[in-house]
Amino acid sequence: MTETGTQLAAERRRDVVARAESGESITSIALRYGVTRQAIRGMLRRRGVPARRTGKLTDAQREEVVKRFLDGVSLGQIAADFSVTVPAVRGLISRRGINIPSVSQGLRHDAFDSLTPDACYWIGFLFADGCVSYRPGYLPQISIGLAERDRDQLVALRDYLGCGNSISRTNPIQGSCQFSVRSRSLADRLIELGRYGDSIDERLVVSRDFWRGVVDGDGSLGIYKRASPSGRTFAQFRVVGRRHVLTAFVAFLESSGISGLSVRPHKSICTVGTTCGPAERIASLLYLDAEPALARKAEIAAQMIARQR
Repeated sequence: MTETGTQLAAERRRDVVARAESGESITSIALRYGVTRQAIRGMLRRRGVPARRTGKLTDAQREEVVKRFLDGVSLGQIAADFSVTVPAVRGLISRRGINIPSVSQGLRHDAFDSLTPDACYWIGFLFADGCVSYRPGYLPQISIGLAERDRDQLVALRDYLGCGNSISRTNPIQGSCQFSVRSRSLADRLIELGRYGDSIDERLVVSRDFWRGVVDGDGSLGIYKRASPSGRTFAQFRVVGRRHVLTAFVAFLESSGISGLSVRPHKSICTVGTTCGPAERIASLLYLDAEPALARKAEIAAQMIARQR
């Protein structure tokens, strides 16, 4: 039984967008998910993601591509600006006899082998917002797209991985950016730990760093005013994801003394949420004296923690 474009699970929709932005053809994506090309094209259009250009660059555009590369602009940025793929830009530059340094030099292929606090955090973040894709003839790719306002988070991930891969601007209209690396070791490790499976490695389940990464990717924290004359404020916490992931999160919270939460269906996925004291305790559990963290969420968490004192 095939899935229509509107029936694709939220997680798969993110994968579709990541694949399209990394240069995979609409035909290839449609075949992978058993839907029509029109369904994939329509889904991308609704999210403001341009389809991969099938035409050729003009002679003037080719010269501009070469000039911009020699001026130091990244392949990813050039590809985004001209609405073509990175391999197309790389091929053009190579055919001109211009050397292209390996941007993956220094990449730590063993970055997730040891489950240190930092490793657990980034694994959690990639579990929430990252995409691991395998294509015949290519090294597996780990990619992640964020809003431009969170670009520094991708810089921090790149620094952790030790490489120089570009962070490209994928959608100037919506203000989004993307970072990706190719590594069989990293991709296989994320799969082994449970990225797309039905269970998560127990060492991650008991790690607050892992869950902080998940929340930084797919969660929200906030302080809101009540709809009452008093105007008093309350803290709120919420995270979305697949049922088995959130069930593990609830179990982690209960082991840490925060009980009473449940996993609830939310459209095609599930959610866990709470307010007031429990929300503040979750913020403290995950963010108090903790690094790394997404800056804007860590700032809100700090305000929530301060309400407890």
